[in-house]
Amino acid sequence: MKKKHKFIVLDTLGVLFLVLGMIAMINSIYTKNPSQTLYMCNLGMTLIGIGILTKKSFIIMSQVYILAIPLLIWDVDFFYWLFLGKPLLGITDYFFLDTAFSIGKVVSLQHLFTVPLSIYAASLIGIKRKDAWKWSFVQITLVYIAVSLISPPELNINCIAKPCVDFYLGLPYGLTWFLIIFGMTFITSNLLNRLKIMKIES
Repeated sequence: MKKKHKFIVLDTLGVLFLVLGMIAMINSIYTKNPSQTLYMCNLGMTLIGIGILTKKSFIIMSQVYILAIPLLIWDVDFFYWLFLGKPLLGITDYFFLDTAFSIGKVVSLQHLFTVPLSIYAASLIGIKRKDAWKWSFVQITLVYIAVSLISPPELNINCIAKPCVDFYLGLPYGLTWFLIIFGMTFITSNLLNRLKIMKIES
């Protein structure tokens, strides 16, 4: 791809993600649920947009590592509902059971394209480091603390208050949450770093 065209594509994707992230956060405040700005997806879209516009693939990949598996699970549940007309895991019930139009539902469609477009953008910029997962871990920890301190448990932001899917390890739930989210992030980072999808620059 020619350099000029590459920058046009990157700037377009960067603006798209940044605008979607800001809309999601503004909508959370407008609907009087400001703690919903702490959803990993909302933060992720905003940071991905910033990463693309500043040409920092490290920022982009730190979000991809966090979001890839959770968004894949959301997508499976969404398409199961869409084609079979019934819930699978219950994650996307809100999208189909509530037929009213809402900005939040429109923005939530980003679950379908955030990861592939982000990986594509990062590959255009060039991947210079394999350790973006370190920032992913820091961000996960900070978000957990923030949600625990300011978000009402009934909102269950990022499934921190209780499981979004019935899954138990026989451990205290807080520890289970960290093990699962850290595990998914680390698995994703290792898998993507090993695949030929992205060229890691030396």
